[in-house]
Amino acid sequence: MYKLYPYFTNDGSVGLFSPDADDIYHSTYGALTEAYEKFILPAEFEKYFAKHDEIKILDICFGIGYNTKSFLNYFLEKILPEKTDKKNIKNMSIEKIDTDNIKYTATIDGNNKYTSEIYTDNTNCKNTSSDIASTCNTIQKIESQNLNPKFKIFIEAIDTDKNLAFLSPLFITGKRNTKNKNLNFHQAKIEKMLEDEKNKKISKKRLKNETNMILLLKIIENHPEMLNDDEFYKLLTSKNYRQYFDAFIRRFLASYKFMTSKYTLLRLLGAFLHNIYYRYISKRQKKALNALKLLDFKFDLKIDDARKILFADDNIYNFVFLDAFTPAKCPCLWTVDFFKLLYSHLDEDGMILTYSNAANVRSAFLEAGFFVGKIYNDAAGKFMGTVAVKNKSLIKNELSEYDLGLLKTKAGIFYRDENLTGQNEAIIAAHEKEVENSTRISSSKFIKQWKRKVT
Repeated sequence: MYKLYPYFTNDGSVGLFSPDADDIYHSTYGALTEAYEKFILPAEFEKYFAKHDEIKILDICFGIGYNTKSFLNYFLEKILPEKTDKKNIKNMSIEKIDTDNIKYTATIDGNNKYTSEIYTDNTNCKNTSSDIASTCNTIQKIESQNLNPKFKIFIEAIDTDKNLAFLSPLFITGKRNTKNKNLNFHQAKIEKMLEDEKNKKISKKRLKNETNMILLLKIIENHPEMLNDDEFYKLLTSKNYRQYFDAFIRRFLASYKFMTSKYTLLRLLGAFLHNIYYRYISKRQKKALNALKLLDFKFDLKIDDARKILFADDNIYNFVFLDAFTPAKCPCLWTVDFFKLLYSHLDEDGMILTYSNAANVRSAFLEAGFFVGKIYNDAAGKFMGTVAVKNKSLIKNELSEYDLGLLKTKAGIFYRDENLTGQNEAIIAAHEKEVENSTRISSSKFIKQWKRKVT
C-alpha cells in the first residue's frame, strides 16, 4: 500500500520524508521558500521576459511541484501584471451570445469578426437588460486581451511517482499552525531538524489559488485517468493526510469531477471562479486572473525515467530545474553522461539551476562542457546551489579558487552512466571503486591544507 510521509515545514508548506533514503525531500526551513530561493529568484525571470515572450522550462524530478508552482506563481504576481497594463485592442463590441453553443461573436474596430467560447447564461448584448449589459462589458474587458496572446509558456515536468505528481496542486501552503504531532515516521528526527531551522527569518509563503487550479487542470488534461485513480483518491481522502491538502482546491477538483460531461476545462475554470471565488478576491488577483487570457500555457507531465524521456525529446529549453534526490543516494540523474544529454537540450543562453553544491556535480557539469557558477542566497547570506550555462556571461558568481581546488580532490570524481540505463546501486558501486583507486588527494586533506594556506 502506498504511503505518504508529510510534515509541515517552517514556512507553512508541506515537506516529505523518504523512509527508504532516511532523508527529507524538502528543507525543513521551508519547502516553498527553498524553491523560490534556489530556483526562481536566481533565474532572474524579469530580465528574461524583458526580451522574450516565450519560454520553455524542464522540471526534472517534479515531485509535488514546488518549482513549477513557484514559477507560475511568480509569473502571475511579478511578471504578468507589469506586461498587461497596455491594451492592444481599443474598440471592441459584443454582438451576440449563443447559449446553445456557449459562444459569442464580437466586432473589433468595426471590421473583423471574432468568435470565442465563454460561460454565460445571457443571449443578446443588444438587449437592455442590465445583467446582460454587465456580462457583455466583462467579456469585452477580458476577451479584448485574449485576441493577441503575448506569452507562450511550455513546461515539461518529469517524475517517476505518479501519486506525488497528481497530488501536487492540492498540497496546502501558508499553514499557520505547523505543529507536527503524532507523525507516523521519525517524529524526533523531524522535530530536531525543524527546531534547528526555526530561528531563521521565514515568512509564511502561500501560493495563489489560481496557480494550483491552473496546474490541476493541466495535469487532468495530460492524465485524465487521474479522475478514476483509486489510489490517488484514497490518499486525497485519507484522514491521515487531510490536514496537508488545501480544502478550496479539493472543492474545485470535486466540482470538476462532477461537471466534466458539461464543461471544457477553460469553461469550468471560468464558471467556478465566477460563482465561488471571483467575487471575493482582490482587484490585483482579478487582474491576474483576467491576464491569464494572455497566456498560451502548455504543461506536459511525464511519469517515467528522465533519462528515457530526454532521449526521445527534441525540445530545447531556456531553463532547467534539476531537483533530483541527493546525488549520494540517487546518482543516476547526476552523472556526467546525463549532463551531456542535458547540454544537448539547453538553449545557447539557457540555464540549469540546482540546489547541489557537491564537488562531483560541479566537476561533471564542467566535464560535460558547461560553464559553472554558484547561487548566492541573500536570505541566508551564503552560497547555496549551482548554475550551469553555455554562455559564460550569464554567470554572476564564479567558482572560487577553493571551489576549483576541491574539484580536483577525490570529492570531485563524478558519477558515470555511459549507457544512461544504470541502476543507482551499480553507479554508486562503480564510483566508490574509482574513488578508492584514485591517486587524487582526499577532500579532508585539501581542506586542512587550504586552512593553513589562508591563515
